[in-house]
Amino acid sequence: MLIKTANEAIDYIHSLKRFGKKSGLSNITVMLERLGNPHKGQRFVHVAGTNGKGSVSNMIKNILVCHGYKVGYYTSPYIEFFSERICIGNEMISDSDLVLYTNKVKEVSADIHPIEFEFITAMAFLYFKDKCCDVTVLEVGLGGRLDSTNVIDTPLLNVITPIGFDHTAILGSTLSQIASEKAGTIKENSTVVITQKMPPECVEVIKAKCIATSSELIVPGGEPCDVKLSLIATSFTYKNKPYTLSLKGTYQLDNAITAIEASYALMNKLELCEADIQKGLASSFWKCRFEVVPSKPAVVLDGAHNSHGITALIDSIDAYFPNGRRVFLFSMLSEKDWHDSARLIANKADSIVVTTVPSIRETATDEMYDFLVAEGAECICIDDYKAAYVKALELAGEDGTVFVFGSLYLAGAIRLEMSRFISM
Repeated sequence: MLIKTANEAIDYIHSLKRFGKKSGLSNITVMLERLGNPHKGQRFVHVAGTNGKGSVSNMIKNILVCHGYKVGYYTSPYIEFFSERICIGNEMISDSDLVLYTNKVKEVSADIHPIEFEFITAMAFLYFKDKCCDVTVLEVGLGGRLDSTNVIDTPLLNVITPIGFDHTAILGSTLSQIASEKAGTIKENSTVVITQKMPPECVEVIKAKCIATSSELIVPGGEPCDVKLSLIATSFTYKNKPYTLSLKGTYQLDNAITAIEASYALMNKLELCEADIQKGLASSFWKCRFEVVPSKPAVVLDGAHNSHGITALIDSIDAYFPNGRRVFLFSMLSEKDWHDSARLIANKADSIVVTTVPSIRETATDEMYDFLVAEGAECICIDDYKAAYVKALELAGEDGTVFVFGSLYLAGAIRLEMSRFISM
């Protein structure tokens, strides 16, 4: 049956299984073969990692756009609108193209029952090929080695952002195991840029993979200097060059340095200049990454959804909001190892409002509430996330701050709720 509207396309895509077994890349390979292998011949920057890959991908995309390149951009999950996942520059895929490419991929894949991510990845490859993108920034969905994006040949550049514990049931229970999955994106004769803050055991795994594939490994050297944090922007100096970063959060400094080093590496493969890097960082915007809404009370939206990300978030909260009443609006998907994250936040807020993640996947709100109370937190539980948000605002008062985190789905839903009243 032919899909006719964008809503029908999204409903169809969401009807597919979300996760599949570790069956390799067979489904996506067959789908792409039937579509004429649109990924072949395209130029990619392939970005993997546990945290920060969305921010780093966004920065690299903006740097390339500033030079004038037509840049494909594939990211997940979306925050407010499904079409955020497939962009050219800052323009989301149109409703008409969403319908067109959903039908094209549906036609070649009905008999192999792809999972949702495989389907969307095939759509993105075909879309970027048809639109003649100069280069595509391709964000890994989960892991790397068996991720659908990993069907590409050697990219212009591999980037690996900080690695931490997440999706351990799929990727492994040790950092070395998880790093091995991320390093699975490295192919023969690659150029690989990794974050400066990479855990040592992960660095060793990545180094070994680079040696095995005759790849060049670039590790940023030097620390940012003259750092000035504000709720408007972050300024710093790196390797004697000044930068202004529009994204806020102390953790974005490391992401920015990774993007800068990635851009230096790309200069050997593409026409690119220092001014592009400076303009790209200054113009980068990424929803729900320590996004501060200047309301009363102030609201901060953040996608931190694992213990590594939440540790970085708390550091940013302490740096930007050392005083005043803090209220956390918090939830995590049940499939996550949420206990460590809950333990980290238990004594960092005046009040915590636990709610349900607006997702088809489960949230253990009662268990989280009981756990936080046992850890000594001042806590209440309201399942309806809209009502929970209203309560959090009330608890914060005009001079306090509400921090929404634990899931990008939650942060995105609250952002959408806020946008009905505030221009964002």
